[in-house]
Amino acid sequence: MTVCIKKVCEYNIAKIQQSLHQSLELINFKLIPGKKAVLKPNIVMPARPSTSIVTHPAIVEATINLLRDAGIFDISIVEEPAIGLDVRESFQVSGYAELAKRMGVHIYGFETGEKTEIEWQYGKLKIPRIFLDADLYINLPKIKTHGYTTVTLSIKNQKGLVSSQIKKYIHTLGLHVPLIELAKVISPHLIIMDGICAMEGEGPTQGKSKKLNALIVGTNMLECDIVASRLMGIDPYKVAHLAYGISEGLGEKEPVITGDSILSLTKQFVPANLEYGRKLNVYAWRNPAACSSCMDSFHQAIKEAVLNPEWWLPFVSRFAWYALFGRINILQGKNASIPPLSGWNVCFGTCTRKLSKEKGFAYVPGCPPVVHDVLRYFFSNG
Repeated sequence: MTVCIKKVCEYNIAKIQQSLHQSLELINFKLIPGKKAVLKPNIVMPARPSTSIVTHPAIVEATINLLRDAGIFDISIVEEPAIGLDVRESFQVSGYAELAKRMGVHIYGFETGEKTEIEWQYGKLKIPRIFLDADLYINLPKIKTHGYTTVTLSIKNQKGLVSSQIKKYIHTLGLHVPLIELAKVISPHLIIMDGICAMEGEGPTQGKSKKLNALIVGTNMLECDIVASRLMGIDPYKVAHLAYGISEGLGEKEPVITGDSILSLTKQFVPANLEYGRKLNVYAWRNPAACSSCMDSFHQAIKEAVLNPEWWLPFVSRFAWYALFGRINILQGKNASIPPLSGWNVCFGTCTRKLSKEKGFAYVPGCPPVVHDVLRYFFSNG
């Protein structure tokens, strides 16, 4: 199959739409009038488009315009943010609620709408029925680095098709193989990747925006992800789920590329630290069995503490001292190991309850912990 790369340097809807039209011609993909389309962007959390955390709404708006020009009017946007985050807030902050209202398209999360049960490697799996009923399922990921999966692209973006419970289960299985097993049972008809402004470093939510100036369009997730990885200066064979997908024959390991030259657009992305995430002297130790939700709650709690005077004294007196002069080790996920660096060890989430009891570490309960529990347990009772 063919993957198209187009150079696009700004979130100009008309230019994006023109580029998408050219890309579809180059990969010989035909839009058929009267079909039912569902769009799956990456809206992992409540974040503004300028942060490069979410798929920019301009990409989705240009896609909707393209579909309508082709005579496709039954269009829905379906996405579910990370575990524990509010879907309405995510749609609102990211600009998607306004986009859907202005464009007159449906938008909803996983919990809304009928589910269909399908078989996969690990038993039965419920996904929104619309993804199976749609004539056209379009996967619209953001190009980002990731602390657990090295990159998060179209294959990783499909994790938003499953419930919070299955997301947790996927992490306990090691993440990489389940992502490919999910791709075997459901895959999009079309992939449109937002790489105009991508993310490097501590992705998928704490990294830095990086101009890549690229849109990637194709029909095979593995092949699109291989091309995107190479654009990021990352060897796809060093991305565990991509290497597994190649071994399972989900696509060509050397995809045919059309459009603009991959060499002219390739940039070297700073990868996430695979051992820990760090801000000041706060170390969030990586664990493949941990989902990102505990750390999302932690980061939200930090913001709340800074903005709310109620927490200024406990925040300054404990957290700030450790962050600046000591060390905080945050442990998360099942079978979390004791960090090699000494410091204040804090266990986050239900998965670490046993470890906290055995070692006498501070413990923040919840799956994931809610923000105010993080503030109470972490800043007041630590």
